[in-house]
Amino acid sequence: MVEDKENVANGEQVSKKGAKKLAKAAKKAEQKAENASAVAANNAGGDSAEDHAAGRYGLSEMIQSKDKRSERNFVPVSELSGQVGKGLVWVRGRVHTSRAKGKQCFLILRQQSSTVQCILAVNDVISKQMVKFAGNIPKESIIDIQAKPVAVSSKIESCTEQSLELSVEQIFVISQAKAQLPLQIEDASRPENADDAEGLNIRVNQ
Repeated sequence: MVEDKENVANGEQVSKKGAKKLAKAAKKAEQKAENASAVAANNAGGDSAEDHAAGRYGLSEMIQSKDKRSERNFVPVSELSGQVGKGLVWVRGRVHTSRAKGKQCFLILRQQSSTVQCILAVNDVISKQMVKFAGNIPKESIIDIQAKPVAVSSKIESCTEQSLELSVEQIFVISQAKAQLPLQIEDASRPENADDAEGLNIRVNQ
């Protein structure tokens, strides 16, 4: 009888310890999950936050004959110098290069042999998600942008339009190119110098 009481007492004591261990383990797992969520949100760079630029960027629907986008009066890149200080304009061209860093994205838009620098920076109109979207557009994709031509203090040597840049407010992909093309126009336009041992050795496959 005494042994049974001792066993019951011991059993109760073990179950209490087990309950404490289980509670401690559950609390530890909960804390670990909270920490993982915080890290994921931090790595996402706040993309889960409300996007105040929604509707100002994205992939456009297929353009059909019934929708000719008559509201967009496109200005040729070569004529942008005459639009400085006159407000917003629409421009269509191909993504020549793009470079996103932090809260800014620099993009060079090409139209035939004319090029112009475009800039997106996070503000009341441009969101961080929009900047990230612009930086991930594949090269040679055709895009429509609504932007304000702005004069620059120093010449932009990498573009044909050296005295201005486009401050983008809307950007839409009209025709998206493949992520990796067999030949990049940027590579094809590099000068070939056989005497330069440190120069880029570019080869194009068939």
